[in-house]
Amino acid sequence: MLRPALALAALLLLAGCSLFSRKIEDVGPTYTPKNVSGPASWPVGLLRVAVMPAHDVSGDLPPETLSTYDPIWQRSLGAAQRAELVPVARNQLSVWIGRESVASTGLLPYTLLERITRETGAQAVLFLDLTSVKSYPPLALGFRARLAALPGGETIWIADELFDAADDATARSARRFARANNSAPGDAAAGVAQSPSRFGAYAFQAVATLLPPHLAPPPVVPQKPTAR
Repeated sequence: MLRPALALAALLLLAGCSLFSRKIEDVGPTYTPKNVSGPASWPVGLLRVAVMPAHDVSGDLPPETLSTYDPIWQRSLGAAQRAELVPVARNQLSVWIGRESVASTGLLPYTLLERITRETGAQAVLFLDLTSVKSYPPLALGFRARLAALPGGETIWIADELFDAADDATARSARRFARANNSAPGDAAAGVAQSPSRFGAYAFQAVATLLPPHLAPPPVVPQKPTAR
């Protein structure tokens, strides 16, 4: 009977060590994006947003790799629940301007904003520039997101961030995000440190949640009847 008891004790000890190490690795500060600016609340009347395909600033990413970021970004925006989203497909943009993506900065192709307004019925367009992509550990993803009014193109909101897993606070935030959003058995923390798509989901979600919030209108105070 002694051997089974020793084996059980060893298993319990290992499980306890695993739980202890999991707690230890998540103790400490987490990363909060700071390079974000915009209004205090979501603009009134902004009900629909056209979402542009991700643009690779370096021009080095293969097209098939670049396009994988589009659905991840769109899911993060959808979860933020700010407005109805109308994704602009890469092949559609290619028909319009001869390119599958466009940067958020610099001169935009002539009549592009008017075309987006007409084709999508959106009141604003959201651009995404990938400024830094490191696809092997420690992972890193830098991107600039700009929400611009249609059809004029005035900036409503902008974020410019770099998420680097080599930074302890960023890695800790990514692990917590992975665990909070994991429905499969096992600990998802290791996976987020190895998968560019999972790490991208964390980074995009961290910024999408910082879009201006919908503020409830002030309560209506009933007026007291005036004395006659």
